[in-house]
Amino acid sequence: MYTQLFGHFMLNNGIIDADELHAALTAMSRIKAKLGACAIDAGYMTAAQVDEIHELQHTMDKRFGDLAVEKGYLTDSQVRELLSKQKNANLVLGQALIDFGFITNQQFEDAMNDYKRRASLINGESEEERMQNEMVQILGIDSMPDSEFYAEYMLLFIRNLIRFLGDDFSFAGVSRGTTISMNYASSQDISGPINAHVVLGGTELGFIGIAARYAGENLTEIDDYTKACVGELLNLQNGLFAVNTSNKHSVELQLSPQTSQEQLMMNIPDNGIAVTLSFSFGDIKIAVVKE
Repeated sequence: MYTQLFGHFMLNNGIIDADELHAALTAMSRIKAKLGACAIDAGYMTAAQVDEIHELQHTMDKRFGDLAVEKGYLTDSQVRELLSKQKNANLVLGQALIDFGFITNQQFEDAMNDYKRRASLINGESEEERMQNEMVQILGIDSMPDSEFYAEYMLLFIRNLIRFLGDDFSFAGVSRGTTISMNYASSQDISGPINAHVVLGGTELGFIGIAARYAGENLTEIDDYTKACVGELLNLQNGLFAVNTSNKHSVELQLSPQTSQEQLMMNIPDNGIAVTLSFSFGDIKIAVVKE
């Protein structure tokens, strides 16, 4: 989830564009964060120091960590610590952007420091509170009465996307007070003390992509099985949301059967949200309207 939040931060602040973010996210599975990026993130080295070590490596056959220790920039224990952090998602995303030449080490350092400062990583917030506050900002719902509901729902949805579909996606837009369209969609109602209508779908490629990844199969067309897979993912999302709501607020929610729709036009009122997410296989949308 950190990858999507950090990626959106850089996109929203004009550090990278949507195509660059998409390319980096797609390449993440093939990339491991280098020690220099890890050292910058940890605050052990500056971008200038990392660049200096990289230049030395052009003339000396030594590892980054060994040279950094020789220069006095890192200790042996810090090198061991950084080696254990090389799979950190934010660092891998940053490394992909650096490798592609989209940003420099200095831009990565500045972005990471600004992101941490704005995300309040150094204050007393819990990790869940911080992520929920970030989600409120990304969705632009800080002034909405139901901002907590939407932030909690979307945080769970993003976790489930990462768990069942993968993490090669980015936030592509949030809609409110407008009409959206989906070529194919699955919908479900949540009822009880909380009432909401939820729709998951997108373009044809996006819809097939959801089903294919969720099922772990090579699906190529829209059929009853494809529709059932998307509906199952939506039902899983809403079922987990109902369980979390029961545990946190001691209220019981009910779910209606999922329904499939084509060429859907859906009105999103000011008190609802529709979020577009761009995967490597296509765009998908999740629309949530709390009644």
